[in-house]
Amino acid sequence: MKRFFLSLALVLALTVGVAPNANADTVTFPCGPNGQTYSVLMPQGVLLDGRKCSGTLNVDDSVKVIGVEAFKDAKLSEVKLPAGLELISTSAFENTLLKKISIPSSVEIIGDSAFAYNDSLTEALIPNSVKSIGAQAFNGTRLLQINIPGSLMRVQNCAFANIDYGGGSRTIVIPSSVTSIEGCAFWNSGITSVSIPDSVTYLAGFSKNKISTVAIPNSVTTIGMNAFSNNPLISVQIPGSVTTIEGWAFRNTYLSDVVIPTSVRVIQDWAFASNLRLKSISIPDNLESLGKNVFDDSLSLQTIYYCGELTGFPISTICPPERREIIEKEKAAKLATELKAKQEAEAAAAKATAELKAKQAAAAKATAELKAKQEAEAKAAAELKAKQEAEAKAAAELKAKQEADAKAAAIAAANKKTTITCIKGKLTKKVTAIKPKCPTGYKLKK
Repeated sequence: MKRFFLSLALVLALTVGVAPNANADTVTFPCGPNGQTYSVLMPQGVLLDGRKCSGTLNVDDSVKVIGVEAFKDAKLSEVKLPAGLELISTSAFENTLLKKISIPSSVEIIGDSAFAYNDSLTEALIPNSVKSIGAQAFNGTRLLQINIPGSLMRVQNCAFANIDYGGGSRTIVIPSSVTSIEGCAFWNSGITSVSIPDSVTYLAGFSKNKISTVAIPNSVTTIGMNAFSNNPLISVQIPGSVTTIEGWAFRNTYLSDVVIPTSVRVIQDWAFASNLRLKSISIPDNLESLGKNVFDDSLSLQTIYYCGELTGFPISTICPPERREIIEKEKAAKLATELKAKQEAEAAAAKATAELKAKQAAAAKATAELKAKQEAEAKAAAELKAKQEAEAKAAAELKAKQEADAKAAAIAAANKKTTITCIKGKLTKKVTAIKPKCPTGYKLKK
């Protein structure tokens, strides 16, 4: 895949031409009886300047890329491409005399108009290595068979268009790798039948062929512009996967009765115009958009079954009773569903209101309880403080009393008189004083 995107980037660069740079070498090779040459830009291996080549040509093995318009208008009748070729650029072989081309399995990209307008080209062998075939790549050729490689995801605009193979039946098998068939992919190519895989989501590209019946797979979501216009299409079943029918999709066919599934939301301009055999068509009642002139010049159209509200139909629509009954039932069911939803919403709103009210009440209660708790704690704290202050005061008063008592006791002790007995021989004398002393000549009696 990485190699594929690198090659794609290279082909985009080549669409504006390749100019040799100062460090590249240009090597020339012979390509005709009169001294014609083509050049190869090396080391890139890009082939240039081969428009004057003629006759039979074996392209040199050094070539990796056939450049833009490298052989356009060349008088080449036969070409052998090298095994290492990776890319065939835009208009590389446009309008030559080639009758057959075998593309090597190394090629991943075939550019726009690469083999366009080769009105002698009846055979093209395209390997499964090819991941991209550009717009108009084989437009205007004479391919007897159209073989789509199993690696291709998109069949691009007019890639295999305007192929005149001389008549007879031609069946196309689209490989399961393809998801999109675009624009005028197979326009005017004599296709009588086509097998479309359930990998395709966008379906167009079969305008102006000879297809009478077609099975559209249930993978298709869009039937593209001009998808099956200008075909002798007598029968088509549109699957329930389709949401859009683009402009001119079924213009100028042989359809007589068409049922469009309820999955379709959009029908674009001229989608069923110029269907001269179209007699009746059933339009989904839930259609959201109806283009302009959708049924223009469908002169046999007699009945349009439709019960919706859109306007712009060429004749008055008919709403079948059974569809009307279904619509009324669907409306009633829708109203019942809406009423139930409304009631459930109201009940849910009431429940939410009650829950909110309960939550608010609980919050208010919690707030009140918290306030009461805080007030009680504040009161307790105040009482504790008052108690502590009272105890501190009492302790201070007790201390002061004790200090006063101690001081008084000290003073009292300091001023207390004591009595001592003094003796002198047989004489005895008592002396009372704060600090009593025996008179001279007396001794303290022990």
